[in-house]
Amino acid sequence: MNVLKFKLLALIITVIMLISCSSRSKFTSESLSIGMTKEQVISKFGKPYKSSFTENKEAGEIKESLYYKESLNMGNRSITNILTFKGGKLVSLEQGQESENNSPVIIHP
Repeated sequence: MNVLKFKLLALIITVIMLISCSSRSKFTSESLSIGMTKEQVISKFGKPYKSSFTENKEAGEIKESLYYKESLNMGNRSITNILTFKGGKLVSLEQGQESENNSPVIIHP
């Protein structure tokens, strides 16, 4: 009987450890929506660690990107979330890992 209790306890501990290791990004389709303003995103997620912008003079439009780093799986993995805005509205979210030269490597699902 003690062996059965030990095996059950070991199984429960293993399941708890596996569940606690999995994590999701806070930047999801549930937490973001196309058309959100830059101010709404910063209010929800805080100040980004980096930002960039480009200007398309022909279209008369500025594209701005906010970069957020996020640790997943208990800090074992870091991803970069790149939120892109046109006309002050969110148009895309890309997730990837930054290489050593700080250029993001985009991972497409």
